[in-house]
Amino acid sequence: MKKEYHLLSLAEKKEIFTKNLVSTNRGFNFYVDWENATSYKDFEIELNALNILINVNDDYQFKIKFYKLLRKLPSVVKAFLLLFALSKKERENIWKEKEILSILEDIDLDKNNLEYNFKVLDKIPDEIIEKYYDFFIKMGLKLLFQNLLEKSVVDYVIGVLIGLDSHGRKNRGGKAFELASEPIIQKICDEYKIDLLIQKQFKFLTEKYNIKVDENIANRKADFILVKNNKIVNIEANFYFASGSKPEEIIDSYSNRQYELKQNNIDFIYLTDGIGCWGNIDKNQLSKGFNSINYIINFYMLKEYFFEDIIKKIFDLNK
Repeated sequence: MKKEYHLLSLAEKKEIFTKNLVSTNRGFNFYVDWENATSYKDFEIELNALNILINVNDDYQFKIKFYKLLRKLPSVVKAFLLLFALSKKERENIWKEKEILSILEDIDLDKNNLEYNFKVLDKIPDEIIEKYYDFFIKMGLKLLFQNLLEKSVVDYVIGVLIGLDSHGRKNRGGKAFELASEPIIQKICDEYKIDLLIQKQFKFLTEKYNIKVDENIANRKADFILVKNNKIVNIEANFYFASGSKPEEIIDSYSNRQYELKQNNIDFIYLTDGIGCWGNIDKNQLSKGFNSINYIINFYMLKEYFFEDIIKKIFDLNK
């Protein structure tokens, strides 16, 4: 018979927690940000227009077609930014004309950097087209079109965006556990018609729900906030790889967070995992955690009925 979370003894909670720790925080949605990989679609016409340059091996004919393309479709210059390694932020800032692309031509510091703004003009002067052509050569894009591409610029760009996303994974690394947990939390929230806020400051509760919070927490950002009928739950999700993490500091930090939230009538769930940290935790410290923090769960307990039990109890829900 399934036992509800709040009916478990301390020993049972510790046993379930420690026996079901995981070794990685990376779900399937960690590896590729598919939304970013489809960012080419705003320039699909321009990218397909670039297909006319594929396999044009005669340099003179290549230049003629390049000039003709930029004269007929000036907006194609913006698509150039999808053909090489730029971060999403850099690319978007150049598109919005907040930045220009500055390139060091060589290590001779006496020379000025080459600058490109990719601003779309109604008609591009020939001297500017020549500058873009020089850019195409020096960036290696002419070589790409003449010798490497076979059929589709769009297919190539999708590959570039997916490949560049390896840099995005560095940014998502710290959030990978949240990414893996989010769909499970969302499913429970949908089932019980609970609003789910992700990466919002607590002051958002005042702005949207007219629920007052004190200044101690107002500007803090929460991983997840659940709201229903003016009842609020904060879930913080952390994964620890290294055994070097200090469990006593972790427990003390989140015990203090729970206290501050309680002053604002907000319940707290601490979602944590990582066998590297918690698998070797001192029994007394683990006991302190379960004694001082009302709800501690790991990924297994999130997926199983324990998380749903906690949510039903906090929000006083009955199916």
